[in-house]
Amino acid sequence: MEQKSNINPQILQQMLDSATNAAEKGQSQFFTPFELGQQLASALPKKRPAIVDLNCGGTALLQASATSSTEFLFGLDIDPIRPKVEGVEKLRSVNRITYDLTRFYPLAREIDFHAPLFVLNPPWRLWWHRDRLQDLAQSEVTAVRDAFAQQEEAAHRKGTADGTIDSSVATLMIALDLCTYEGEGFVVGNNATWERLIFAPGAPHAALAKHIWGHLVIPGNPMTGIDDCLWEKEQQFHTGVLYFARSHTQGPTRYQWPQLPDRLMRMGSELCRYSSSIVEVDADWDLLKTKVRELNGGAALHPFNLWLSPTGRIRTWLSTFEERSVKVDKKEAERLHKLSGKTPMELVLQRNQRDELLQVVERSGWKVEPALLDAVRKSVADYHSARAPLYPLPDIQRLGYLDEEDSIVCKLDLVGIPPSKKDETAPPRRIFQAGQRYSIRTQTVQVTRTGSKFNSFTGGMDDLEFSGQELAIFISDGLNDPTNDKQKLDEYCFMDQKILHDKNTKVSNTGKRQRDNNNERVQIDFTLQQLADHFEIPTVPDVASTNPEGYKQNLNFLTELETLTESF
Repeated sequence: MEQKSNINPQILQQMLDSATNAAEKGQSQFFTPFELGQQLASALPKKRPAIVDLNCGGTALLQASATSSTEFLFGLDIDPIRPKVEGVEKLRSVNRITYDLTRFYPLAREIDFHAPLFVLNPPWRLWWHRDRLQDLAQSEVTAVRDAFAQQEEAAHRKGTADGTIDSSVATLMIALDLCTYEGEGFVVGNNATWERLIFAPGAPHAALAKHIWGHLVIPGNPMTGIDDCLWEKEQQFHTGVLYFARSHTQGPTRYQWPQLPDRLMRMGSELCRYSSSIVEVDADWDLLKTKVRELNGGAALHPFNLWLSPTGRIRTWLSTFEERSVKVDKKEAERLHKLSGKTPMELVLQRNQRDELLQVVERSGWKVEPALLDAVRKSVADYHSARAPLYPLPDIQRLGYLDEEDSIVCKLDLVGIPPSKKDETAPPRRIFQAGQRYSIRTQTVQVTRTGSKFNSFTGGMDDLEFSGQELAIFISDGLNDPTNDKQKLDEYCFMDQKILHDKNTKVSNTGKRQRDNNNERVQIDFTLQQLADHFEIPTVPDVASTNPEGYKQNLNFLTELETLTESF
């Protein structure tokens, strides 16, 4: 069969983007004859429940490699055109994805896709962009990581680094990385390429050799039917078939056609049983197929990760691919789903919830429906507008608005005893210094009061317990500096003076950071009046400044009411 040196116009741009020499080499395809595929596959394990071809073309190699034990055939190819498979009366069904391998591989890595068996005849001597395959640098297979790094290092030493990688070697590396531990396969290529890049002394991808258990050399090019042909520098052309396995680490035995590799030389685990993992391969391949369809412009099941329902409540969704993706932060996904069923307004009433909401909808990178984003921003604006006081407030009343602040400036030195020294006979020292800015946080805490009340029925006193919530303000003794180790800082609690001096009142459950790690009960260190006296309390805009138009309308309305009441 003849080499396809041209490029299908449907994928011209994809090919030019994928390989730097695509314009010269075309698609560089050599289709494997069915009969040759059967002969090469005879060295594979007898049981082959699932087989993957990452450059499947017309699927001849997949068809030839299948046996009665084969349940699933998976094929990937950049070209949607499927050449006819000669010599086969009835083709098996292939679960096929049309996509560029250099784009597909990162997706496969993203959901931790692995398969047990690969049969490969990739494009020969295309130069793919290395930056598309950077996931190889984090492969679980040490030899793959090393081979990927060593090629770049060798190129830099020689001054020949061009940011590319040979397509044949890259496909072998991808297959090794996507193999299950028991996985294996074979890859067909130009034997001169294998010799130069893997087996020659100092070869840039020499690390891969230990995973190759059989190296079969075939004179000529059986894909074209030419057995006797000269190659570069008048050298005879040979086809090389490498049989690889992830668990094999003893290196290759060389074979000369028509002798085929002997599986006795295949060290390591043997793929010899059906397992539930084969079903997982099928499910994962379908996930990838759905994702590729979406990337190719197909409609997603849900266009947004967050949207607003007709009843005004937040709805959230992640695709199965996103749920599986290692690139999706699981904590961020948890934060996303916590919003489901809530209304924007109920999530903006408290600072911590409001920050969570804004983090998820504005800064987490989720796909957010514009209507929801508008609703969130309107709710935040409405909250601040409704919360604004009617008139300018004194310092002590502005303390209730400190939950909007992350730091505060000390205006007068404040002396006290560190919480870590409370049980020791330590003299007071300057805790907060005038002119310095400190971190601040607020938290609602549980306050329990005990007392007694006369019972007129029994004539005695009944013990009573009252519980509620109060606002606690915490200021750390370290300067407001991101480099500070906040775990080593003391936090000082400021609360109402009555609570501080009432022995029958207990404050608990704050999560306050203390060096003794005792968070069950709050140690109140200073009063709110001390906070107002020693720190600059930020100004709180009143209604007249936050909503001047509404303020003016309400004043006019009050004037009208006064006029009406005076007339009676």
